[in-house]
Amino acid sequence: MAHDVTGKALSGAEQALQSTRNATNAGLLRAEQSLQSLHQHADPAIDELAHKALDLATKSINLVADTGERARQRVLELSEATNRYVTEQPTKALFFAAAAGAALTALLLGGRRGR
Repeated sequence: MAHDVTGKALSGAEQALQSTRNATNAGLLRAEQSLQSLHQHADPAIDELAHKALDLATKSINLVADTGERARQRVLELSEATNRYVTEQPTKALFFAAAAGAALTALLLGGRRGR
């Protein structure tokens, strides 16, 4: 009789252990599926953010390059205009240069006297 009770208790414990294993395996499978689902949804979102960041960086680089090119072009135009003016009006250009030099000298000397 003790043997039967022990056998039944062991059998019950084995069944409980198997039920626990089955429940644990099912829980782990659901967790794995949830993680895979999150991973599948997160990857496109991360890819989208990376793509947007790359687009923004590319646009910024292009904007800086365009601005630099426009500035270079404008300096070239102003240089050509100055050369034309000096060639066409040498006397006036000389007087303007002398006046600008005198004004700059007066500003520098005036600034030193104030100290």
